[in-house]
Amino acid sequence: MVILLIIVPGRNSQELAHKVSKLTNYKLLRTEFKRFPDGELYIRIHDNDTIKNEDVVFIQTQNNQNDSIVEGILISDILREEGARSITLVAPYLAYARQDKKFNPGEPISIRGLARIYSQLFDRIITINPHEIHIESFFKVPFIYGSAVDKLASYVKDKLDNPIVLSPDKGAINLAKVASEVIGCEYDYLEKVRISPSEIKVAPKNLDVKDKGVLIVDDIISTGGTVATAIKMLKEQGANRVIASCVHPILIGDALNRLYVGGADEVIGTDTFPSPVSKISVDDVIVELLKRI
Repeated sequence: MVILLIIVPGRNSQELAHKVSKLTNYKLLRTEFKRFPDGELYIRIHDNDTIKNEDVVFIQTQNNQNDSIVEGILISDILREEGARSITLVAPYLAYARQDKKFNPGEPISIRGLARIYSQLFDRIITINPHEIHIESFFKVPFIYGSAVDKLASYVKDKLDNPIVLSPDKGAINLAKVASEVIGCEYDYLEKVRISPSEIKVAPKNLDVKDKGVLIVDDIISTGGTVATAIKMLKEQGANRVIASCVHPILIGDALNRLYVGGADEVIGTDTFPSPVSKISVDDVIVELLKRI
């Protein structure tokens, strides 16, 4: 069992790192961030004399992907130089994890390439709801992951009358199952049915949503297009309330507006990816994952 005593916050996770330190009583260090005129990053860890021979947790969600990756490389270099005994990367949102296979000739498997780098820099990786769990095989160090779906479900449990839980597709049905167990209701997945060459219907595979309160749950909402269309059709099918939820609210461009225009009564996410709808913290999820190592 590794006893982790020091938390180093990344630029994107200063509040989250503080919350974890309060829950664990681990020492929180100050990290200074600047940007040079040419765009390069400058990082300095204060109280660096406390790092030697200690186990360090670097908490940095990777929502600004490329900068976050470079920041992790530089932080690792600082911590090794200062004599850290071990370094754990906590990346609640892990960048490039969706590029987990080769779709066309000549493409990289991006997360595999990054896994090779991370496996040299860190002693273990912790993340939350990776898009595909098979990426664990790319890492040469322990890859520990957990889920925040139960927290999403707990947040909406008293907000829905006559509830059901739906996933946007069959691939995310396990997320819907977890959420339904927390709420105590049925679950299903949304299925696209082509009615004509120009018309597609989106509806639950097996359940009726009439007069139901619906929770849509997924790991990521990015552009929001698919979910917005689903919400609109669920309302047309008689759903009385629809809440769209995800662990990682990426919400590119006008995605949030699209969801509300589509008829969402509320949109919720976690602080794995800071956004206007990050109403739920994963601080306690991270603490539980730290206990596994």
